[in-house]
Amino acid sequence: MALGLRQIRYFIAIADAGVLSRAAERLNIAQSALSHHVAALENDLGVKLLERRPRGIALTAAGRRLYEHASAVLSALGKAEEDVRNFNEAAAGPVCLGLSHTGISLVALDLMKAVRTNAPGVYLTIVEALSPALTERVLSGTLDLALAYNPPRDARLDVELLLEEDLYLVGHPGLIGRSTSPIAFSAIPQRSVLGLTPMPASRAIIQTQVLRNQVIPSETLEVDSLPALRMALEAGLGCAILSRATVLSDLAAEKYYARRIIDPPLTRSLGLIALADRPQTKAFLEVRNTVVEVVRAAVSDKRWPATDHGRRRTRAAKAPRTAKPG
Repeated sequence: MALGLRQIRYFIAIADAGVLSRAAERLNIAQSALSHHVAALENDLGVKLLERRPRGIALTAAGRRLYEHASAVLSALGKAEEDVRNFNEAAAGPVCLGLSHTGISLVALDLMKAVRTNAPGVYLTIVEALSPALTERVLSGTLDLALAYNPPRDARLDVELLLEEDLYLVGHPGLIGRSTSPIAFSAIPQRSVLGLTPMPASRAIIQTQVLRNQVIPSETLEVDSLPALRMALEAGLGCAILSRATVLSDLAAEKYYARRIIDPPLTRSLGLIALADRPQTKAFLEVRNTVVEVVRAAVSDKRWPATDHGRRRTRAAKAPRTAKPG
């Protein structure tokens, strides 16, 4: 049995329902027929997709992977149908864009205004999350586009690198001193750094694993919230490795200091990511072009302290450049 659209829809319905009988009821087919489809699908793929449990079913690791692909397929199909219907019309339809905390503070308002002006038929949804979560949601098909830091090498992703930022040690003068002069990587105070865990999130801050492993984070405090992190920095509860763009307003108010990290210098790259094989609707292309223009304008106008990456685009994302020791 080939993996077809019906099998995909049946499988998603089962996964979402969590109970075979409930899925059969929603699909309006016999439970025995649905069970037969699952068995045939597992036999055809050669892997177990579902685990039968007393109170329902659960996805295996292979089942979760198929669910991600299947969700992306159905999402792309819906967008393709919408695009074909409106092919000879102006850009219209839904587009879901993911932004990091820094992107929200620096360009979200400009993006919303520009999309409303340039493509009033587009229904724009903006989602805020950390870069690893944004990447996962693009891969699952629940986000159309996202601005993510240090996007991973993945052939499923189309990546356009937009800018590169220097990283700074940010914190209360009691921890990092009152100087704004650069600080050597080796001088970063150990067991005082906040925001380097969990590991997927820390990868979006420091790309190189060898350097990540040389920083011992705080043993008493972990912060996975930018507002909370800013309060902790002001109170002197720890320091953080961040770009200036992330805490521009606090630095301007002298709530704490920022010292550029050197020997080696650290940088992170911001990429606009999307699924490589997704249908590119008029609405999608309009929003994508608008994002690129708005971000590059913010860099050009010095509102986003960063360096323009130039027109660098790839299907399988290359590792963003970070300086090496020496």
